[in-house]
Amino acid sequence: MKVLHIEDQPPNRRLVRKILEAKGYEVTDAADGLIGIELACSSQPDLILIDINIPHLNGYEVVTRLRAEPHLADTPIVAITAEGDRTRALALGFDGFIVKPLQVATFARDLRGFIEGRRESVSDAEKTVQLAAHSREMVDRLESQVRALTRANERLREVDRLKMEVLRNVSHELSTPMTPLMGYVRLLAAEELGPLAPAQRKVIGRMDASLVRLKGLIDNLLNVTRFATGAVSMQRGVVDSEKVARKAVRAQAEFAEARGVALEVEVAGRVEPVIGDGERLIDALRQLIDNGVKFGPEGGRVRVALRLLVDGEGERRVMEFAVSDDGPGIDGAQRDRVVEPFYQIDGSATRAHGGAGLGLAIAHRTAELHGGRLVITRGPEGGARVALRIPTRPEFCYEEHLE
Repeated sequence: MKVLHIEDQPPNRRLVRKILEAKGYEVTDAADGLIGIELACSSQPDLILIDINIPHLNGYEVVTRLRAEPHLADTPIVAITAEGDRTRALALGFDGFIVKPLQVATFARDLRGFIEGRRESVSDAEKTVQLAAHSREMVDRLESQVRALTRANERLREVDRLKMEVLRNVSHELSTPMTPLMGYVRLLAAEELGPLAPAQRKVIGRMDASLVRLKGLIDNLLNVTRFATGAVSMQRGVVDSEKVARKAVRAQAEFAEARGVALEVEVAGRVEPVIGDGERLIDALRQLIDNGVKFGPEGGRVRVALRLLVDGEGERRVMEFAVSDDGPGIDGAQRDRVVEPFYQIDGSATRAHGGAGLGLAIAHRTAELHGGRLVITRGPEGGARVALRIPTRPEFCYEEHLE
């Protein structure tokens, strides 16, 4: 016989286990109501024992939930508690009520009676009164929890706002000295301040590369915080779609070459210009290419494909800028989360790839800013396919059926 015991006090759980296992019962424990419901719903216990005063959901709420499970309809559920009201317990669905402290000599025998069919009950009138009182208490508790959650959400939103403001201010302060630093390093590299020895030129080159990488990280932080705080401006104009793709590819060419990755631009049929912010679109596409190069294998390929998507009548038109790589891809369960700022599939300190988890977030928000979407799927040859879909005109909204 299998018994599920829902009780938050370890000494009480140990006592019941000791008594029942000595009689040949198999006992499973749960320390709170939520875990107890999960265990009861995932198994078929022959008897369920529930303390009334347990965390998260009390015993009355747990029995109400369990009585909604068809496979537990005939399972005896017994209240075993030093608190609570017998009449209420029986009215709400308990089949028995055992008062603590337990009578060790008769406890197992009493439980056997419930397993064999014994049931305690109350009159219909008492049941109606108790059910009405329980309903009122449930509504009061739910109202209290909703208010508490609302206050907690407001605090979280304020904390998130403050966090973004701090990040924006810090990023701005970091970017201010970055401009002269890069200028001085490039003056040295151009030998405008005097000739350089080969070793010095090599060191200056590495310094310049590190500064470029650092500036990119700071710019990404600034962009994310601007999107989050609404401090984003758009410079709308007619944007040549193919030029956007080729400029983004050129911006990442050196990084790709360093990893031995071939960058390819594929134009499928006719493309159309879009109305939007060309620099933001280039940056968004550059973020996607950067990810493709970074997470794909060395010596692999990253393909940037352009195509025009239209509806059946040709009224809604969307340009798709799709970046495909040969990497491990992005699991379906992760695709909604990877567009969140700072989220990384592998966020451990020992992860194989660097970065702050901002590239897809920037691309996602850029697409939204243009009335489009970022669509993540599996590539035609495996890996990830991340598509920036931008309506050709602002009045067009993105439609799922456009292909």
